[in-house]
Amino acid sequence: MISIRKATINDAKDYANILNKSWKDTYGEYITFEHIDDEFNIDRLIAEFPNYLNGEGYDLYMITKDGESIGILELGVYDEQYKEDMTGIGEIRSFHIKKEYHKQGIGKLALNFAINELKNRGYSIACLWVKKQNTNAIGFYEKYGFHKTIYTTEAPADGAPSMIMEKNIKED
Repeated sequence: MISIRKATINDAKDYANILNKSWKDTYGEYITFEHIDDEFNIDRLIAEFPNYLNGEGYDLYMITKDGESIGILELGVYDEQYKEDMTGIGEIRSFHIKKEYHKQGIGKLALNFAINELKNRGYSIACLWVKKQNTNAIGFYEKYGFHKTIYTTEAPADGAPSMIMEKNIKED
């Protein structure tokens, strides 16, 4: 059984391992493992985990299957301005599912959860960052009504250009 619940302090190790491994599995072809291990250092993520739990304006969730942590989902207020009017824009800040659980409907379930949660918080638009090379994710999000925007970052620290995708969620 799949469930999505708010993360607790006991999820620190699972969170760190899922995030690090997911970045390697997803982006390892165009972002070096050295950069990933530096940016998503497991020991540092565990040590800083209480800060993630107490993030201002966003919440961290664990995606579980039969009690095993298989993914993470972080959502809430978008904390950087990328266009003039940011009113009503909520962000899916982090969305990772272990590779071995892809293509089982878990992503769809988690995305629907995220959209409903953002909508319940009063947001009318959901946004998220996606790496331009991550065509699987782009296709997944487009399948569920997200569209590419003109907002991009072409030279991030990890070397992989990214863009923002958005979805109008007030009519969903």
